[in-house]
Amino acid sequence: MKRGKQSPLLDDIALCATMGWTHGELTAQPARFVERLGVYLETLADERAREGRRLEDELRRLTRRR
Repeated sequence: MKRGKQSPLLDDIALCATMGWTHGELTAQPARFVERLGVYLETLADERAREGRRLEDELRRLTRRR
């Protein structure tokens, strides 16, 4: 396992939890679709994290003005 990269099993578990799928439903999906879905969900999570950091920075900036 590479450092900083979770195992494929954890990826599968996270994807099933996110999508509400069983492992059987996940394995029934085309591999390319699952790969693209993983990239899409990762991109959404990164965007949410960036937006959260931006909002925290903005809140800190606004509270310092007082």
